[in-house]
Amino acid sequence: MTQFRTARNRAQNALLRDRKTGDSSWTCCGMTCDDAPAMYRHIVAAHEDDLQHQAKIQLASMQSRVVAQGEDEEAEFKSRRAEKYGSDPISLTCNCDPTQGTVILFYTYIPIKDPLNLAKLHKSWSSELDLCGKVKVAKEGINATLAGSSASITAYIDNLTKLPDFQSLQLSQSVFDQAGTALDNFEQRRFKFFKPTEGCRHVFGAVISIKVVDEICPLGAPELCVYDDPDNKRCKLPPREFHQRLKEVEGRDDVVVLDVRNYYESSIGHFPGAITPPIRKFSSFRDYVDRNKDQFSGKTVLSYCTGGIRCEKATSYLRQSLGSREGSQPSEILMLEGGIHNYLEWIKQEGSIAESLWLGKNYVFDARQALGLEDLTSTNADHKGERLIAHR
Repeated sequence: MTQFRTARNRAQNALLRDRKTGDSSWTCCGMTCDDAPAMYRHIVAAHEDDLQHQAKIQLASMQSRVVAQGEDEEAEFKSRRAEKYGSDPISLTCNCDPTQGTVILFYTYIPIKDPLNLAKLHKSWSSELDLCGKVKVAKEGINATLAGSSASITAYIDNLTKLPDFQSLQLSQSVFDQAGTALDNFEQRRFKFFKPTEGCRHVFGAVISIKVVDEICPLGAPELCVYDDPDNKRCKLPPREFHQRLKEVEGRDDVVVLDVRNYYESSIGHFPGAITPPIRKFSSFRDYVDRNKDQFSGKTVLSYCTGGIRCEKATSYLRQSLGSREGSQPSEILMLEGGIHNYLEWIKQEGSIAESLWLGKNYVFDARQALGLEDLTSTNADHKGERLIAHR
């Protein structure tokens, strides 16, 4: 209604200008007026049809400009992150003290009401806090890896977790029972979700990429709603339990270990006995499953990836695909919660490096390229990584 009123006022002004004959006179229908209000009244009384027509033209023009502006804004967040055939940095050379910086790697599948607005917020925060990295936002959630000073990362986390869309994650404040007792360690909860490691902002070449996408992890199945999968949360195994399950796999034909990453990643590091699909990108995983259902039907599947995001979508697709197969037996599809990153951090924290079942390096998506146990810092209770994401 307000927009139409504006369009009508603009139409009145346009008709008034058409009738101006001097510095302070207007002529219409054989009459001359010496003041604008009198001519306004005449136009409204005698030329309503013309006024309505002009108002519609003005309204259409206004709406087209709004659409164009919105398309421009959206295009900014859908353009290429780098030049065609370009790539991320593959080496890191700088004089920064890595202990003063932090790299976080996180994702979540939750309903995002306005992905474009969330992308705009990230653009503003990255400028204010001098952050670098990669952020993907979609209606199905967010996937991000960011680097900056420890103080900047803390400020970013505080900003993000206070947004309404993220309240269900309970990462903005401690959770208490009716007696006022904290239900868990708030700092540990944040640490587990954002997965901080030491590293300067230059691991991303000092650039920021913020994109609005159809899927935060491109399987090629935007219709697959991970957060509505009833088994998604129940089938996540913490590192300790996943570790124990792996120790019991040898010699069993009813359990398979599945690496859902690409072939390059699995070639530099994997869990023993894992199936490593010969795929170049995650979007090929769906086709791989469709061609190899016999490997998984009726079996317990222990899946893993870098940080968990691919596993959540992969396990949801496996359940959907195997469950719809006529004559197939039900399969138990499980995943390593928090991915390889979380497993290696757990091994480091537990102080049982010699017992680690991980073989090789974990590929990471920045200039550090790959991290092994020897590259990770201690994550005991007083580690600065936990302090940096503590709620202030």
